[in-house]
Amino acid sequence: MDKEYKSEVGWIYHLVIILVIVGCVRAFLVGGVVPIVASLLAALLVLHVFFNTYYRITADGMLIAHCSIFPEKRIAIEEIEAVEPTVMPVSSYALSLNRLIIWSKGRPWMLISPVNRKDFVKQLRQFNPTIQIKTT
Repeated sequence: MDKEYKSEVGWIYHLVIILVIVGCVRAFLVGGVVPIVASLLAALLVLHVFFNTYYRITADGMLIAHCSIFPEKRIAIEEIEAVEPTVMPVSSYALSLNRLIIWSKGRPWMLISPVNRKDFVKQLRQFNPTIQIKTT
């Protein structure tokens, strides 16, 4: 059975949501079709990312990272070498800076931010008990 983990949502993403709301209100107050449409499209994208960022561990041993309209990233859990906590602020399929680096083939594969990190790592290790847990 597949197990799904939502992305943790950090304060930075909450700030983005607030700024988009302020932009929408400002666009409606100032008027004009273009600012209103642009702010509503931005709001829709932000909300879509918010509700559609998750990580799935499938019954057949795959890890799938899903983030809204962006392409899904897939990796066989047996290819994962290590998991390491980080706060790197680079673009990723994570809505929080409280992230995990997934290592594969000696390099970082993806940065993710599952809500229940301990359970997430436990599930990964059921498929691949050789996964190292790196500490910073």
